[in-house]
Amino acid sequence: MRGIWTLPDAPKSSVLRGLVVAVAVVQSVVLGLLARRGSWLSDDLDFLVQGSRGFAPAELLTPVNDHIAPGLRFVYAVFAKVAPLNHDFTVGWRTVMQALAITLMGLLLLRLLGSSWWVLLGTLFYALTPLSMPSFMSLSSGVNNLSAHVFGLLLLHATIDWYDGHRRALAYGPLALLISLACWEKSGLILVTAIALALYLREQPMRVWLGKTWPFAAALAAPIVAFGTLYLTRGNPSRGRVLSASQLLELIARGFEVPVSAAVGGPWRWAPAGQPLSLAAPPVAAVVLGALVGGLLLVVAFRHNHRALLLWASVVSYVLVTVALVSYGRFTGFGSVFTVHYHYWSDLSIPLTLAVVLSASTVRIAVPAVGLACLLVGVVVSDVGFAGPWGRNPAKAYFATVTAELDRTGPNVNLWDTSMPQPIGTALMSDPRLSPVLRMAGKEFRLQAAGSEPLLVDDTGHIRPAPFAVWSRAEPPTRGNSFCNLLVHGTEPLTIRLTPVQNEVATAEWFIKAAYFSNRENQVSVELLDADGNIAALPAADWPAGVGSMYLGPSHRIRATEVRLRSSDPATNLCVENLEIGLPR
Repeated sequence: MRGIWTLPDAPKSSVLRGLVVAVAVVQSVVLGLLARRGSWLSDDLDFLVQGSRGFAPAELLTPVNDHIAPGLRFVYAVFAKVAPLNHDFTVGWRTVMQALAITLMGLLLLRLLGSSWWVLLGTLFYALTPLSMPSFMSLSSGVNNLSAHVFGLLLLHATIDWYDGHRRALAYGPLALLISLACWEKSGLILVTAIALALYLREQPMRVWLGKTWPFAAALAAPIVAFGTLYLTRGNPSRGRVLSASQLLELIARGFEVPVSAAVGGPWRWAPAGQPLSLAAPPVAAVVLGALVGGLLLVVAFRHNHRALLLWASVVSYVLVTVALVSYGRFTGFGSVFTVHYHYWSDLSIPLTLAVVLSASTVRIAVPAVGLACLLVGVVVSDVGFAGPWGRNPAKAYFATVTAELDRTGPNVNLWDTSMPQPIGTALMSDPRLSPVLRMAGKEFRLQAAGSEPLLVDDTGHIRPAPFAVWSRAEPPTRGNSFCNLLVHGTEPLTIRLTPVQNEVATAEWFIKAAYFSNRENQVSVELLDADGNIAALPAADWPAGVGSMYLGPSHRIRATEVRLRSSDPATNLCVENLEIGLPR
C-alpha cells in the first residue's frame, strides 16, 4: 500500500526473544534511573520500620492499613535486614522485577502470535505505558504491583501450558496466584484475564473444554480459598460506604479514562498535588484521541477476531471492579480523587496490552510511523511530567543530612523524639517520629536521655540546639511541703494542675521537661489529662538517682490541663522541682 510504512519480514523466534529482553533491560534501567531522582514516601518508612521487626508469622500477618499483605511485609523485612534505609537497593530490586515482567509479557505474546513484529510492538506498548510507571516509582506500590505483574503473567503462562498438556501448570500456576494475592489482594483480578485468555485459545467444543479445564480451575481455587480464609480471619477491611448511582456513574466514567488515555501514551498531564501521588489529569485531547483509537481497535476485533473481544471484556471487568473497590473503601476519606490514583491501576496494563495487540495483529497492515511517533511522544511527555514532582521529594537530602550529622556527632548525641517534617512524615503514618526509622537503619544515638539537654533534628536534617518553648508549667499546691512541693511517694499517684504561660490551653503532641532529685532510681510513668478526663499516657521511664532533668514525649494530641505521675513501686521517693510541657523548637 502506498504511503504506508511497511515492516520487513518478522525475524526468527530467537531474535524476537533477544529483542524482548533488550526492551526489558533498557526500559527497566531507564525507570530505575528515574526512580533514583526521588526517595522514600511515608508508607515506605512505616513499612520499613515494621519490616525491621523480622520474619515471624505474627509480623508478616500484621495488616497494612486495611490490607492483609504478608508478601509485602516479607519484602520490606528483606529490605530492612539486608540494606536498611538504602533506597538504591530497592531501586535495584524494582529494576529486576520490571525487567522480569516485560520479558514475561514479550514471551507470552510470542506464544500467542508466533514470529510476528506485533510481539515486539506489544512488548513496547506494555513497557512504555504510563499505567505502570508511577507504581514503579513508589516503593510500596511497586512491591504490590510489580509482584502482581510478574506472578500474574506467570499465571497466564501456566494457563497456556495447561491447555498445551503440561501438568507443571498445576504446580506453578496456583503458587504464582497465591504469591500475587499475598502481595496485593486486588491482583486476584488477573483471574478474569486468565479466563478470557483460556476462552480465546479454546479449540474444542465447550463441553470437552470444560472437562479439560476443571482440574486447573480446582487447583486455582486452592490459593483463593487459602488467602480468602486468611483475609477473613486476619484482615482489617475498610468500613466503606455504598455511593449513590450518580456518584458511581461519574467515577466509572473517570475510571474508563484510564485505559482510554493509556492507549495514546496518556495521562500526558498529572494533577498538581504538591507531592508525587500519581494522580492523573489527562487533557480532553488525550481522552478523545484514546477513545478514537480504542473504538477503532474494537471495530477491528469485531470484524476480524471476535475472540479478542474477550480480552476487552476483561479490561472492562477490571475497570468496574477497581472503581467499585476504590470508591467503596476510599471515597469517604479521599473523595473521587483516588479513582485516578495510578497505584490502583498498574496491572490493568496486562489485559489492555493483550486486548490491543490481539485486536490489531489480526489485520495484515503495517503500523504507520506517525502512530508510533505519537505514542512515544505521549509517553515521554507523561514521564517527564511525572519526573518533575517525583524528583522534588525532600526525603533523599533529609536522610543524607541526618546520617552525616549522626556520623559527625557520634553515638552519644542526645536527641528530642520529634517527628519527621512534612511531606516526609504525614498524618497517614502510624508513627511519624524519626527515631524508629533511625533505629531501623542501625544508627546509634541517645533519645531524650536524662541529664543533658536534648538536641533537635530540624526540618533540613541538621542537628542543632533546641530552645524549649514552654506552654504550661506545673502549678504548686496551695499547701506546700517544706521539703518538696511535688513529691511522688510510693504507689500513690500525684496529679498536678498546669498553668498556661501562653494565655491559652492548646492541643498538641506535647513534650515534658522535668527537673527533679531523688536518692534512688525510680520508674515513674507520666500521663497528661484534659478537662474531660481524657488521658495521653507517655511511656514509663527510669528516673536516675541524684539531681537531674527528665525529657519525655511526644504524647498523643491532647489539650492538657493536668499531669499525673505514678509508680508501681512502694519504695518510690522522687521530688519534682519544676515541670513544664511544651515543644522543642
